[in-house]
Amino acid sequence: MSRDLTPAEIKTYEKQIELKILPSKFAADAVIFIVPKESTKESISMDEISKGMQSESKEFIFDGANSSNLNFVAQKLKKQPKDLKFSVIPGNKNIIEELGKYPDKIGVIGLNTFSRPYDKESEQLRNMVKILPVESKGKLYTADYENLRNMTYPFTRVLYFLTNEGNFNIANGFIRYSCTQLGQMIVQKEGLQPYNIFRREVQMR
Repeated sequence: MSRDLTPAEIKTYEKQIELKILPSKFAADAVIFIVPKESTKESISMDEISKGMQSESKEFIFDGANSSNLNFVAQKLKKQPKDLKFSVIPGNKNIIEELGKYPDKIGVIGLNTFSRPYDKESEQLRNMVKILPVESKGKLYTADYENLRNMTYPFTRVLYFLTNEGNFNIANGFIRYSCTQLGQMIVQKEGLQPYNIFRREVQMR
């Protein structure tokens, strides 16, 4: 899962599964705001996002009318997706590739679209756009590993597992493996921020 369950969903889960909800957090991703590389825009504020999502100019481009990115932004703005105004280009990759045709628009994509550190296609996509830091309460936050781990970037999205089995079996074994050092290294290789690995700092004397 990449979003919080609603109270009604939690109630249904606990009723059907007969278990208390216990999310197993294993990675962090983010929803990011991008502009063409040559754009003069350097950052965006929470107020701009909120007002822009209610403007008839539909300056924000999402990958679908019912996408996880849209639902996540709506949840952060405490709005329903149906009450927001936006443009659509299907697919995060397509938004990046076509954003240059719409210099006054702002793309909204998942960071994981191009965050894989060793992937050539990811590198090419990253070089096509500029990621805007988000201003919140007078401070700018970039979608870097540190801000995702601390959840200070306003649109940080924590990924977690839910299981419908209470005993230790394949599902729970996989969850436990994903949260180990080796599993978290795989998470990082795939371009996500590991949730259960803390940075190690060594002082040499």
